Amino acid sequence: MLDVFRFAWFAVRTFFGIGLLILAVETSMWMLVKVHSMATGNLESDAALRRVNSYNTAGIRHKDRPAAAVSSGSPSRPHALSGSEP
Repeated sequence: MLDVFRFAWFAVRTFFGIGLLILAVETSMWMLVKVHSMATGNLESDAALRRVNSYNTAGIRHKDRPAAAVSSGSPSRPHALSGSEP
């Protein structure tokens, strides 16, 4: 009979322990988001988009420069580069 109460006490402790662990993880994530938003609060909201756009426009070739030759084959399919099937 004593084993039933021991198991019940173990189950209750485990249930509340896992609940507290989940609560602690969620609280730490909430705090991380708050700290991150305070650290980046003075930045423009579209700074990342402008950075990506500037990177993409830098990669575009101008008409006066020749573009690099690009092979239609895939490195994972060497027969596509040579034109012969294995």
